[in-house]
Amino acid sequence: MTNVIETSPSVEYEVVGNGQTVYESPDPVEGVAQWLETPEDVMAFVARDDVSDVIVIVRGGTTTFLTMALNAGIRGVVTLQGAPESHLGILCREYGIPAVMSVSFSKGVRTERGEVVPANGVRLRLDVSTRPSGTVSATTDAPVDDSEVVSAGPGMSPEQLAQIMTLLEKFGGVVPHGSEGDAIMQAEMSTKVLYVDDDEDLRRDLTREEVNEAIRYYTWNEWDALAARATEGESGLIPRQEYEATGIASCWFTHPTWLRAIEDRVGIDGMIEIGRVGRREIGSKINMLHLWAIACAPSFGRGIALELGLHDLDFRADRIRDTFGIVRRIYKGLWESGPILTSMKEYKAEVLDRDWIDRFEADKVSLADEESRQAFQRYNGAAELMAFLLHFDNRLGVSDHGPYPLPDGGFVLVRDAFLNEPAWSWNNPDSPLPWSVTTALFFPAGTPLDVQVVDISTVFTTPANYLPYVSDVAVYTRPTWDAPMDTITKLDFEGMRKLRADCETESAALYGRIAAMSKREKVEAGALTYSAGFVISVARASGMYDELVRDYGLTKIHPVIAASYDTIVSGVASEMIPRLFLTGSWGNPVPESARDEIAAGDVPVFAVLHALAVRGFATAEQVADSSGVSLAEVQAILSAEVEASHATLARDVLYALTGTGRGKYLLLGEVSIDGETRERVSVEYERFLAPNAVFKQLASDWQTGKPADAVDRLSDVHSTALDILGGLTAIDGRFDRYSVRLTGAADRFRGGDESALTKPMSESYHDIWMELHEDLLATTGRERNEADG
Repeated sequence: MTNVIETSPSVEYEVVGNGQTVYESPDPVEGVAQWLETPEDVMAFVARDDVSDVIVIVRGGTTTFLTMALNAGIRGVVTLQGAPESHLGILCREYGIPAVMSVSFSKGVRTERGEVVPANGVRLRLDVSTRPSGTVSATTDAPVDDSEVVSAGPGMSPEQLAQIMTLLEKFGGVVPHGSEGDAIMQAEMSTKVLYVDDDEDLRRDLTREEVNEAIRYYTWNEWDALAARATEGESGLIPRQEYEATGIASCWFTHPTWLRAIEDRVGIDGMIEIGRVGRREIGSKINMLHLWAIACAPSFGRGIALELGLHDLDFRADRIRDTFGIVRRIYKGLWESGPILTSMKEYKAEVLDRDWIDRFEADKVSLADEESRQAFQRYNGAAELMAFLLHFDNRLGVSDHGPYPLPDGGFVLVRDAFLNEPAWSWNNPDSPLPWSVTTALFFPAGTPLDVQVVDISTVFTTPANYLPYVSDVAVYTRPTWDAPMDTITKLDFEGMRKLRADCETESAALYGRIAAMSKREKVEAGALTYSAGFVISVARASGMYDELVRDYGLTKIHPVIAASYDTIVSGVASEMIPRLFLTGSWGNPVPESARDEIAAGDVPVFAVLHALAVRGFATAEQVADSSGVSLAEVQAILSAEVEASHATLARDVLYALTGTGRGKYLLLGEVSIDGETRERVSVEYERFLAPNAVFKQLASDWQTGKPADAVDRLSDVHSTALDILGGLTAIDGRFDRYSVRLTGAADRFRGGDESALTKPMSESYHDIWMELHEDLLATTGRERNEADG
């Protein structure tokens, strides 16, 4: 039976969709529908004169896609995916924009993908008077497309949906959210690894039992904070899951090295002192979220690497133990004592020294009049949105902490928003925005709010919309990340209006820059906000930032993961990341058999992958010739690599590495070829460049005119090549195979086989020479340039 809502003699509504209310509002929300699918749609939409009567409908539950629309003052938001806990839900709450998420429509027209949505221009009404459920109604005369939808693939079965709902409600289907879940997880632990009371205890290495208990607790803790966000869906602007997989995996291969280098430089007491910065300073990225991230990310990244088959469970696993020990010392500085996670503190995060709270109270301004409240709320939303966009739609740009109790029974919540990060190439170097803005929100005694601050520095309240309860605020800007606390500036309402305008201008320009990026540029930029962004504040505080950029690749994606890009973006990330979030299966324990060196069984695997890498594509027989591994073993290895999606097989003959196959190869090479070997091979490579130029000229001359002196010229090149290969063979015996193969090709050419010089894909001298050249580049880790020929 159709549910018809009559609003006037001429307008009737019927419920056409049900979803989840972001925050409660007693009044119905009416406006006209507008479907937005691409960044270009958004930019064209906000170019209209007035969008205040528009309820936008979007696919995903991400924030940044709608940046410009939120700033433009739309009437409401409806999404097909996502949850109120998503970033878009949070920002709608901050702006005071009513929203209903994960709506399933029963009537409407079709999008290009076949989804059902109300037609553009249809009058809508949102009922957001209750949580968790909200409804979307449309006028009864709205267009309806009843045509059959061509399925894009198998949908989710009721059983699968029920399983996901169970995983959202309880970790592993067993452990609940909140303090009840914390009690269960702590009861499983026999160590105090997540406490920092004992100063001397922090100066030793952790046991495997301790780090494994920490990993187990963090899998629940991350689920507790992020499970709902794992279902937020796709963004029309930023490929979130692809960059998350890339960035987090890169953390596993980089953070242990970076953090060990930092602690070796500043010492244990220096790491503790770095943590104390988060207590002494506002506008600091040495905060709960960044410490939580560097505690979690290496383990999560290791889980991704295992999923991709880049290595086995034992490989370098003890680096997790070392890394968590270092992070624990930074936590000591942040908290001084007690447990290190807010989930263990009843979700209270009193981070700042108390004199800051006293200062906020002395500087606060009232929101008693509506004009002041509106000025604050618009500034607050614009600043948060700018911070989210600059940090590619993740929480690293915003940090909530508190509640801090007040003597009168009220409390304060504090939020840092980071608006101008010079480390990011997409940031405007001439931006007028400060490094950060800090907002202290005052709530009077008796405020009917239940407040929780989770470890990702995000506040959640019940009721969800806390803004009507804010009585006073104090707002401060910090010009740069290292600006002393006596240089911060307190903002009045006019200052808030100015900052809001600057944020809106800068975010609109940034939106355009991001929209113009290629997909790979977006993925790599977002990944850097994780891999470099998690550690960047510690690097700066240690004084090692420039050194880590120059010598350790701080602002680059690790080569193993960069090589795996095509695999990660092929659909792997969009399936893997939500699953790992929901199940906690990223949290693999550190085994007693952990090792740093290559496994014995991987020696022939590396030889086979190396042959494929330098040849590009090859038959099993060719791989055997190049690698020196028996044909039978080559065939077995290649079959296993194809099964693991590390190699492809074309026409049942030719093998080639996939993205993750090349990543695995680079990782095995990193372990198999030491620095001294690379340096010695580099010396011989420099000798190789001269005969390389001579041979290239010979090959070119032969292909255009077959000069009469070709045999003599080849003999000269070959003599020099054998001398160089003698030096290379003394370093690594496998190079002798090139001597044998090149000599065979040279002999065939001297014997009258003209194809033996340059004919492609025939084991000609040119084929083998090119393979040798690629081998030298791969072994030395060099990228080909003009000097390499």
